[in-house]
Amino acid sequence: MREITAGEIRQWTIPALDFAGVATGIDVRLVVETGIAPTINTGIAHQKPGVGQVGAGVVRAPLACFSAAVAALGAGPEAA
Repeated sequence: MREITAGEIRQWTIPALDFAGVATGIDVRLVVETGIAPTINTGIAHQKPGVGQVGAGVVRAPLACFSAAVAALGAGPEAA
């Protein structure tokens, strides 16, 4: 994630990474340039309150949405 983010949060550190700050600010341009899709950690809660979590997973975001974002940014505010 550090290869595709703008920086890190020094106040929130990761012991397993020698207390490096958490990577933050996904840069859509870096995602497209490197081809590295961000990892998404998902969780699914039960529809009834109090039951808790019923599912979880880890996926990669589709690169197409980042390519579209770069194209939209390049089009400027008048394209919105």
